[in-house]
Amino acid sequence: MTKKLTYLLAMLSLPLILQASEPRDKAWLMLNTTRSPWMESSNAAGLARSAPEAFNLVDAGYSYETGDYRRMQSGQTNGVMSFDTQGALKVGKVQLWGRFRYDNTNERGSSFNTLLYDPYDERFAYTAADTVAGQWKKQSYQMQFKAAVPLGESFAAGVHVQYTDRIAAGQIDPRAESFHYSVNVKPGLTWHPGHSTIGINGLYSNTFERSIPSISNSQETQKVFLLKGLGNWVGEQVGGSGLSTMYFRCNTWGGGLQYSYEDGWKLIASAGYARHDTRTRESATQPKPHGSTLKQDYDANITAIWGGSIIHKLGLSSSYAVTRGTEPTTQWNKETGEWDVTFSAKQLKLSTGSTYLSYDAFITEGDSYSWHFSGTAGIQMKKDSYALPESHFNYTNMVLKAGVERSLRFVHGSTLLLAGELSAVKNFSSDYTYNGHRTDTAPVQVLYPHNLSILAADRAAAGLSAEYAFPVSKGLMLAFCAEGNFLISSVQKNRTALSGAVRLYF
Repeated sequence: MTKKLTYLLAMLSLPLILQASEPRDKAWLMLNTTRSPWMESSNAAGLARSAPEAFNLVDAGYSYETGDYRRMQSGQTNGVMSFDTQGALKVGKVQLWGRFRYDNTNERGSSFNTLLYDPYDERFAYTAADTVAGQWKKQSYQMQFKAAVPLGESFAAGVHVQYTDRIAAGQIDPRAESFHYSVNVKPGLTWHPGHSTIGINGLYSNTFERSIPSISNSQETQKVFLLKGLGNWVGEQVGGSGLSTMYFRCNTWGGGLQYSYEDGWKLIASAGYARHDTRTRESATQPKPHGSTLKQDYDANITAIWGGSIIHKLGLSSSYAVTRGTEPTTQWNKETGEWDVTFSAKQLKLSTGSTYLSYDAFITEGDSYSWHFSGTAGIQMKKDSYALPESHFNYTNMVLKAGVERSLRFVHGSTLLLAGELSAVKNFSSDYTYNGHRTDTAPVQVLYPHNLSILAADRAAAGLSAEYAFPVSKGLMLAFCAEGNFLISSVQKNRTALSGAVRLYF
């Protein structure tokens, strides 16, 4: 905890060292970052040429979700206390941006997750699940910074570093205590010939999660399923001489290319690739392989920004991820005292794809905006398969979103931001097929059919939010925020989300 407190104090100090400026609010901040498309890219070096104005934000809030519209691994209720601070400034020739975020989550009513902080991480496909509806308590610390510096008049270098530290503890047998860290480094270079900027960046990430399964009532062992994918599993138990500590290790390599053009209007295009190699082992003293995955991520984006009194932003993004899982057959070697892999088979393939077209229009008012209109249309696709026994899990959805914001400014510098959003998802097709002999087991009968019914459901959601900000001193704005969202679905399952926050802009 001492190390985490040091990180917290270090990140908190970043906004405090920035010079005081005129009062800011959410509308100003959104327009400020919108005008700097390199902020959203994977190459920090682009900030040397195109960076937002200096800003500071401190946010403390609480959010609460409840309802039956959820996948099995998610909680019936979910409460999150969060603290978030970020700031950007320029020191000499170096452009800096930093952020710290802390989340404390209390999740109730989730099942089919015995080990992991994030049960939906497909890199960790070979995990354990149980049918007990339990409670998880989770904490997450995320620290990151970007730095960019020009190298002469035509080149620039930058780096984006992220560190994540997470812990989770199950509260009902079979329980587990999970420790997770991830270090992500993206070095980048840019070249500026005329109005254009050409960039290239690398990526390396190391991720590790250790999960220790246990039971409180030692008189009663707990049955778990070691998941293989799409309803296939191997039986195990927690307690006695059952499942011991599990280790998930992942190394990621990748990179990206970027191109931007700026001459009154702005255009930025990028493409990226990442390869995640993950090994899952049980026990540190007598490591037993449980499977490995190779996940490959592909993404491409293009964004154009133009206009004066009305700023337009048009974006097209596409992503595709494919995960292939290899399962080992192991045998205990009495002579060496180790597990030998006698055979390996590529059984699992998980494919996820999406394409979105988005449009934003800002009617500007000074250095902020009075109206913001937004719209998004896209396609989501999931196509998973298992070799033997042949199994499938598929769906295709269309997504539509529309939003509007109204920013009102009053005397003495106070502002009111009101926003509303409507969204809808229409399913085109879905299918879950299991051809094995364990048709009456919980993964086949409960987990996958239920999750498909949620993911492939037709649904609609409406959300409202408000932020009132007022100056409390020179260069300091205090804001109170509230947001609500309600979702209804064709499977007669709904979900409600409420949140509130206090923010400081300076």
